[in-house]
Amino acid sequence: MKKQISVMALAVCLAHPAYALEMAGVNLPEKVSVAETPLVLNGAGIRKKMVFDVYVAALYTAAKSNDANAIINAATPRRIQLDMLRNVESAALYNALLEGLQDNLSAAQLKALAPKVAELEKIFTEIKVANKGDVIVLDFLPGKGVKVLVRGQVAGMVAGDAIASAMLSIWLGKSPVSESLKAALLKA
Repeated sequence: MKKQISVMALAVCLAHPAYALEMAGVNLPEKVSVAETPLVLNGAGIRKKMVFDVYVAALYTAAKSNDANAIINAATPRRIQLDMLRNVESAALYNALLEGLQDNLSAAQLKALAPKVAELEKIFTEIKVANKGDVIVLDFLPGKGVKVLVRGQVAGMVAGDAIASAMLSIWLGKSPVSESLKAALLKA
């Protein structure tokens, strides 16, 4: 009987992913897999805009690090997961991403990435709205670019390592969307 209970307990534990953190009602797994590479939760925080909680952001990396530049330029997959805490129109979400890019890139870098930024805009235009409870995943894939998943479905892919690094700079760059969020993502 004890052996049977132990096997059942093990089966229950294996059926549910291990959560590293609960934040604003969002359970964040301690590990994920991106492009067959295991990643660990590096850190997580809440993006606030004025007095509103907008999303829980979680950063997953191959190894924990508090070095933003090393993460931005890593030659391994990385993930930013955004769990929406309120409804946000896709245009507002895209404009926030664009503003983050503008704050962290030179005019020449932005000009060079203009076609990639246009692809990103198209992806977010097709999303229409990110509702409370939706999950937006940005997988940064070295040698490939950024895969965008919304509600568990691939919404698009923007090719290139430069756009991947640029997008990571939105949260981890010299002028992040929020210094406190950047610190939380680099909590390693």
